[in-house]
Amino acid sequence: NGSVTYIDKVTAPDAAVNDHFGASVSHSGDVLAVGAHYSDPGGVDKAGAVYLYKLEQNGSVTYIDKLTAHDGATTDRFGASVSRSGDLLAVAAHFSDPGGIADAGAAYLYKLEQNGTITYIDKVVAPDGAVNDQFGNSVSLSRNVLAVGANKADPGGIADAGAAYLFKVEHNGTITYIDKVTAPDAAVDDKFALSVSMSGDLLAVGSNFSDPGGLTDAGSAYLYRLEHNGTVTYLD
Repeated sequence: NGSVTYIDKVTAPDAAVNDHFGASVSHSGDVLAVGAHYSDPGGVDKAGAVYLYKLEQNGSVTYIDKLTAHDGATTDRFGASVSRSGDLLAVAAHFSDPGGIADAGAAYLYKLEQNGTITYIDKVVAPDGAVNDQFGNSVSLSRNVLAVGANKADPGGIADAGAAYLFKVEHNGTITYIDKVTAPDAAVDDKFALSVSMSGDLLAVGSNFSDPGGLTDAGSAYLYRLEHNGTVTYLD
């Protein structure tokens, strides 16, 4: 009837000062993922964590598990962005240092099994990751396609213009890189892909520091379509 019913308030079972639980959230089916990217799992400062909850049919909320990166390090900020789709969960740590590349960023993929356990699938990094790209500042899953934003990437040498990367999660659990998406009118400090959203074959990318019509930092959003052959078409 259009009304909204309050269900419950969810907090971390091991909440601590300055954890920033709720920095990111994603809900799919009856499972909620909540990021706490400033939490200190195992005493590792700001390594970050994600908490999973199940919404029961009677309206109660059941805590499932706490996730941390298997290779979490200080200030990785695992959980700064999260996305659920079906039984898949993507968690990004945009200040992680894959391969020793400072703040290049990474995303972690997990599968939520029917018995409630969580299986780690793989760690995803940009094929051309560079220092301070912050790959994973945004993530979005739609079925088996993962979009990851790197809003401080420098495509074509354009500082902090930003880029988005597309990946496919195969049936056998491997992850295939699809393509790198950039703005057709990329400019310095646009920070393209500060936000991303996948739905079906469509990808929306936000660029909140772009200057449309010369209006400083007015911001823009770009639309793309992922074609059946794996190419990406710019729409508008």
